[in-house]
Amino acid sequence: MRVSYNWLQEYINLTLSPAELAERLTLAGVEVESLEPFRGSLPRVVAGLVKAVEPLQDSDKLTRVRVDAGGSLLNVVCGAPNVAAGQLVPLALPGAALPGGLRIEASRIFGVVSEGMLCSARELGLELAEAAAGLLVLDEPASPGTPIEKLLGFDDQILVLGLTPNRADCLSMLGVAYEVAALTGAAVKIPSEEPPEVADAVAGAARINVLEPVLCPRYTARVMRGVSIGAAPLWMQLRLLKAGIRPINNIVDITNYVMWELGQPLHAFDYQLLQEGEIIVRRAASGETLLTLDGVERALDRDVLVIADRGGPIGLAGVMGGENTEISPGTTTVLLEAALFNPVNIRRTARRFNLPSEASQRFERGINPEATMAAQNRAASLMARLAGAAVLRGVLDYDPDPPRPRRIIVRPYRINEILGVKIPVGEVTAILERLGCTVEQGGGRSLEVTVPARRGDVAIEEDVVEEVARLYGYDKIPVTLPRGELVEAREAPERRVEAVIRDTLTACGFFEVITYSFINAAELDRLGLAEDDSRRQAIAVQNPLSEEQGIMRTTMLPGILKVLQHNFNYQETDQLLYEIGTIFMPRRLPLDELPDERNRLVLAATGRVPGPHWAAPGLDAGFFLLKGVLETLLARLCLNVADFEPVALKYTHPTRSALIRSGGEEIGYLGQLHPKTAEAWGFRQPVIIGELDLDRVIARANLVPRVTPLSRYPAALRDLALIVPRDIPAGSLQRAMREAGGALVDRITLFDLYEGEQIPAGRRSLAFTIAFRRPGGTLTDEEVNAVLARIEQALAGLGASIRRR
Repeated sequence: MRVSYNWLQEYINLTLSPAELAERLTLAGVEVESLEPFRGSLPRVVAGLVKAVEPLQDSDKLTRVRVDAGGSLLNVVCGAPNVAAGQLVPLALPGAALPGGLRIEASRIFGVVSEGMLCSARELGLELAEAAAGLLVLDEPASPGTPIEKLLGFDDQILVLGLTPNRADCLSMLGVAYEVAALTGAAVKIPSEEPPEVADAVAGAARINVLEPVLCPRYTARVMRGVSIGAAPLWMQLRLLKAGIRPINNIVDITNYVMWELGQPLHAFDYQLLQEGEIIVRRAASGETLLTLDGVERALDRDVLVIADRGGPIGLAGVMGGENTEISPGTTTVLLEAALFNPVNIRRTARRFNLPSEASQRFERGINPEATMAAQNRAASLMARLAGAAVLRGVLDYDPDPPRPRRIIVRPYRINEILGVKIPVGEVTAILERLGCTVEQGGGRSLEVTVPARRGDVAIEEDVVEEVARLYGYDKIPVTLPRGELVEAREAPERRVEAVIRDTLTACGFFEVITYSFINAAELDRLGLAEDDSRRQAIAVQNPLSEEQGIMRTTMLPGILKVLQHNFNYQETDQLLYEIGTIFMPRRLPLDELPDERNRLVLAATGRVPGPHWAAPGLDAGFFLLKGVLETLLARLCLNVADFEPVALKYTHPTRSALIRSGGEEIGYLGQLHPKTAEAWGFRQPVIIGELDLDRVIARANLVPRVTPLSRYPAALRDLALIVPRDIPAGSLQRAMREAGGALVDRITLFDLYEGEQIPAGRRSLAFTIAFRRPGGTLTDEEVNAVLARIEQALAGLGASIRRR
């Protein structure tokens, strides 16, 4: 938003310099990005009064002009066709340097010494309407010799505002004047004009038909006859140039001038080009097109709001008009539009057609609903005065639901609490009244604040607090450092355990994956879960993105199996994966309370594990490899006492799976994927899976390392070969040995398993090395043999016999 300092003074008496005003606005939250002069200085260019015009001898186009330059008459040779006696025109004296690099010197032309040059607007660097017509004739009285830069306002300072989207009220000169008035306490002078109207009523000349009241809550129109199209007055054109708008003609310039003045966009239609004089506000029909004022034909559809007549669209509502009703030199009757449009729809239309404009910018941010009729009256009055328009009586006004005043309950003590200062209630009231608010005493200690319609950004109590802070002065709010108690931040125990699990599995060669918490219900069928399995009672997602994410997972297996499947499709056959996540188990369905969220660790291994270097053979990623990884992990968590109990699950191999127990409680399982399940998932090689209940594991884990000093005394080693039934696990035998041996058993190692012709059917041979050690001294053979005898007796109770050879 470009704000002319001189133009602003028309609405408010300024006692601040441009620089001071820029600083005050910026400190109040209305940032002034730059302060720049309208144009550069023009030394030795003054106002000259034409006294006489005579034909120049020997020339059919040039004239000899006698010009009063302020105390002396100068001869100037001029070729402008519009020069005439009595005009006040710019005169460049010898030594003047004009924009573009032209330097003026006295010169002899057809025997006459020309003592300067009479200038056009273009020669002064001004792009005015009809600038090529000839000399720039000044329309304001001034003494000859007055510097032209003062008369044309070249020394005017332009404040370039960088407005945030919520400050749409400052997208007008009057809005900025209200802001300055709130800062300084000065009164705002509102330009209110009632246009002179003729007897004929507008209702007999035009009609409004709004078919989309949500997208167009208000639409007003006036009709003006007898319009004379021409250039706008110089003062208006100069103000538009200061605003960054190119002057076109008096009618279009008036609509732009009023928009910049009041913030209400306007549009003028050539009434004679409207079919049947009817304005229809509707959505465009599919297949309709519109040739807009920029010469581009636009394809329209139902998402676009258009202004139309009986023949079709004549403008993109709030964005740009159409060429089919454009104001032209032959226009004599004008229909003037001032309306309110839906901000979201205007923004979409402007972005879609890449048509940002000053009008769409204001509609997007929201305009003052009370400015609509004021803009109609102001523009009609200017057209009557500057274009000779005869304004038809009355205004067509579609306004079915006028906006109601916004009343906000404000607590002065709350303002002080938020700002950290004590502002008296009287001062708060004065600040709000300077903003144009009406303040009344509410219930208790509260105030009832009625906000002016132009401030659409002030809607709640906190907005009022912000306004008070801005105008009270941010610099008056004391600076305080934040205070609070520093609390020691420690990582939660469960997060520490998870970090150890990740480090351990990564060290074992596994890669972590992360999958969705939503799965396809059909994946539970592919796992082969029983119909009464609790994991089938899953929570359905009401609005799933796809069928693949239809339920919340009750098991993490489908996710990691899909990752395996994806990698297999890319010829990755060797995979070691794990995932830490949550499953969701409802207590009952339909869901009437939050489900139980349970933490799980799931692992998958397939293919081969590479050796430590190229010469070392790799290992099959089989059942015992994953079992060893889990044992390593549990040992790292100080869960050394873990039993692996053979069991067949629905989706695991009947002879290659086991439950994992610790302290008599089930904490997980591992096993090879059942052949039918593997086939359902399309796996062509064995896949080993495992899962741990992390909640139970974390409850038993101990991350504090325990150190046992090395004994000073040697261990006594004994090998023990046993023939045992096949269904007795080695772990049961080891527990029996430890219980029978007591404190003297240091470690037990299984070093051989044999099944063959020498072993009876249904049995197998297991060989163990037992290390005996006493912390306080060396064991004798008699002591070792006595303990060994107790161990053999305990093993016999389990059905094991000693293998002698």
